[in-house]
Amino acid sequence: MRILFSLFFLTCASQLIAQPYSAYVDVRQQFYIFDNGAINKADHLPPADYKIGRNMVAYVDNQRNFQVYKDGLITSISDLFTLRFFVSDYFLMYRNASMVSVIDGRDVKQLSPLCKDVIMGDSIIAFYDINKQTLNAYYGNKTHELETYLMTREGDFSFGKTVKASDNIMAYVNFNDAFKTFYQNETYTLDNQHVQDFQVGRNTVAYTDINYQFWIFHKGQTFKISGFAPKSYQVGDDLVAFVDYEGYFKIFHDGKMYSIGFYEPQYQVTDFVVAYEDVNGFFKAFYEGNSVVMENYYPPNLQMHYRSLAYVNQANMLRFFSEGKVHDITNMNVDEMRLDYDVLQYKTGFNSFKFFSKGEEY
Repeated sequence: MRILFSLFFLTCASQLIAQPYSAYVDVRQQFYIFDNGAINKADHLPPADYKIGRNMVAYVDNQRNFQVYKDGLITSISDLFTLRFFVSDYFLMYRNASMVSVIDGRDVKQLSPLCKDVIMGDSIIAFYDINKQTLNAYYGNKTHELETYLMTREGDFSFGKTVKASDNIMAYVNFNDAFKTFYQNETYTLDNQHVQDFQVGRNTVAYTDINYQFWIFHKGQTFKISGFAPKSYQVGDDLVAFVDYEGYFKIFHDGKMYSIGFYEPQYQVTDFVVAYEDVNGFFKAFYEGNSVVMENYYPPNLQMHYRSLAYVNQANMLRFFSEGKVHDITNMNVDEMRLDYDVLQYKTGFNSFKFFSKGEEY
């Protein structure tokens, strides 16, 4: 495989500093990228596809060239045709047929020439190598072989069902029904018997065991939360929101439990934020241990990503919650909006695209 890109735009993960990126195609079908306050035209034609990472924008242009934008520079990645690529905080992963490769810092690595399934978090990639018949985790610039099973049955290592990854952690059920997690270069066996269900988030795994007991693994420690399965639960980054078997709504955040109330609310978890309806019907946002009142009703059509959420309220105000702060952006009619990490992109008129990031409007 011939790689065409220059390495000047990539930095080591340990030196990674997030830049706020977003992108859009205007009414003239020209492709623009928002880069830390500047808006740059990337192409005079719309891309076949694009994805926003925390430190780059990756896209396949109109001629099917695979490109990366970073710090004002556009760089070709590969002369192999691809429409399957994924970006995260740290990685750019792409597939050509069954071959999977990753760009990690200054390194370009082929993870597998023949890969059946793959799933990526911010700093971890789980994949099944068909040639070796192994389940693997790529983490810390190394590939770790987790499981070897030469005669896999249908359903073994079913990605999205028995194998899940998020941010810096993965969890899986192996062919002997043991439930394991790979976290910070270590494999932990959480249960030797089949689990009912599980979800993963940054530093965190929540699961219901064979006896319907509810557990949370967080930063290397396992906590028994309840002897009974919760009515519902959702996992985010360092947090788990759930309604327990008695009907109490609770939030586990970074090792501390918050009991919100005895009721079953509407709620959503995305990354670092929990959006929920309180016992009086008010809409609140939970972030870093604090709850902020947003509205006196729970709004539909929430946009949530990373440390932020956005919506248009009943007064036609575009309201943006980001990193614990509330911003009222505009009461003009918003035709479109989207969140890319903590960058809010919105359109208020014909070809009028605007951005809000770090307390500033662009």
